[in-house]
Amino acid sequence: MKGLSFTGPFEIAGFPRLFTAALVSGLGGSLVPIAFALESHRLEPSGWGLTVVLLSLWSGRFIGVFAVQRIRPARNPVRVMIFSDLVRFIAQAGLLGWILTLGTDSPPTGAITALSISSGVYGIALAFFQPARFTVIPRLIPLEQRGRVNAWLSVLGDVFAISGPLLGSLVFLSLGFQAILLIDSIGFLVGIVVLAGLRLSKSPSQTTPEASASNGNKRIRAKLPPGINTGLATWLFVALTIGLLGTAGPTLVIEQNSAATWAVTAAFMAAGSLVGSASSLLGFLKKVPWKYLHLLCCLSIATQLLCFLLVPVPVLLWAVGFLGAALTTASGIQWDTLGQSIGDDDQVHTFAVRDQIVNTVGVPAGMLLFGVAGAADATFLISAGVAGAVALMGVVITFAPQPTAETPRPLPTPVS
Repeated sequence: MKGLSFTGPFEIAGFPRLFTAALVSGLGGSLVPIAFALESHRLEPSGWGLTVVLLSLWSGRFIGVFAVQRIRPARNPVRVMIFSDLVRFIAQAGLLGWILTLGTDSPPTGAITALSISSGVYGIALAFFQPARFTVIPRLIPLEQRGRVNAWLSVLGDVFAISGPLLGSLVFLSLGFQAILLIDSIGFLVGIVVLAGLRLSKSPSQTTPEASASNGNKRIRAKLPPGINTGLATWLFVALTIGLLGTAGPTLVIEQNSAATWAVTAAFMAAGSLVGSASSLLGFLKKVPWKYLHLLCCLSIATQLLCFLLVPVPVLLWAVGFLGAALTTASGIQWDTLGQSIGDDDQVHTFAVRDQIVNTVGVPAGMLLFGVAGAADATFLISAGVAGAVALMGVVITFAPQPTAETPRPLPTPVS
């Protein structure tokens, strides 16, 4: 059928703009984490500067996600995306202006403060951007193509995750921190221009004044269909495990093998995520119900964590790292597609916000948990407990109701 190939989404009016905006803003964004880490270390080699910058970023995200859940879904989420890009542009361009005006040589306290403010503002704006883009997709893309749209965006994210640290390091070392801030700022400006031309279809709940008035009386947090909240609970444990793996992985693998072994392991995990995105894009897993795919995801990352703890054989670590990343990405893409197809704007917005809270809380909690485990000399006990818990949650989801997508229907006429 025409339009159902893996390139089909690019035939849909509006998606090329959405993809282009993700491309140009994601390019600069992929350079920023390593650049901020290197600049923080250059300014303050003992490590407290980087800690403050990272805490500012995560604090901003926490403030943002809990603010987003208290507001109603925007009538035009594209405007929220544009506003988020504008705020992040101000954060990066403002930091660039501060550096060009005052410099960063001495003392380091002022420069670290400036980096922290930029990171905090960036984190708040990012928390508004992600749910807005999530709710744009069901307003723009027919149901049968949403899985491939999410897969394309995931592929783009995987490519940036692989190339960003290397490219960011090269730009930082050759052109300096200011060049990365300039690239990121320009990317946001281009993204704003591209998004400004994006037109959405009216939501069915917004087609009449009476419906709009009725929406005004709805609760901000809409009731989600059966199975969604159970799924979110399992994703909390997955996010916790991912955060734990983010710190336990390099620590345990380097301790038991070498830094080179961990570098190869990380490369296999990145490649696995890319393969998971490509598998979803090509439709290989389309007929697998999400709850069974998620069961495999939970079991694979539990196995990965146990292998890091107990079986430090490099080939096995590479295999389980690849498989865990592939299944987690594939499950995440199918989960997002379900969430974009569960009902009206209020329900999709509520899903997106809760899903973002799960990841924003779970990942840093897992990182912190490994630090606590190491300090308490209980690394094995706590890590094995987390592995058992996430595997159990995978079994639990198989007995929960399978979330189902709405019946496909034509999109309404596009409007400004």
